[in-house]
Amino acid sequence: MYPLAEGEQLLWSGRPQRYVRRYRDYHYYLTVGILLLVVSVLIATLNLSYWVMVGWIAVLSLVFNGGIERNRERRGFIAVTTYLVTDRRLIFVSESPPGAEFRWVQLADLRPPRVRDHGDGTGTIDFHPTVSEWLRDQGFRSRPAWYPILPELMAVPDAAHVADLISRNAPRAPVVG
Repeated sequence: MYPLAEGEQLLWSGRPQRYVRRYRDYHYYLTVGILLLVVSVLIATLNLSYWVMVGWIAVLSLVFNGGIERNRERRGFIAVTTYLVTDRRLIFVSESPPGAEFRWVQLADLRPPRVRDHGDGTGTIDFHPTVSEWLRDQGFRSRPAWYPILPELMAVPDAAHVADLISRNAPRAPVVG
């Protein structure tokens, strides 16, 4: 069922052991909080009407709920994801009721892996995302299958070993069609 090419060898597969909370998933709330504080100060100093205040509260509520939905969507995606490391690619398989979705990244296209140990036998592996990649990943909408992903293996057991497998196979990974 998994999209392995002919001659491609599976080196490791696993699932996230838990959902890891990160600052970058919640910085949105900090931004909304600062915006709320600024709007409150403006309302207090400019003596705006009651309906203007109600309007601002409604707008800020919509913005805040957008952030909640993004985190809920991400948590749901992590819950149904399986990671596959082959000798050529890093494959993300999401199996949910509508069907299975496969996304992959060539190992040769990845930067060197970085492991963050969580202290419970799991760790998260990322590939030093640039600021523009990180900001693009902060989109607050569902992503179509062709949308580029920010590769990350969250809360996997023995993350250092998995990162080592990726590092060792990245320089010699041939292109898969």
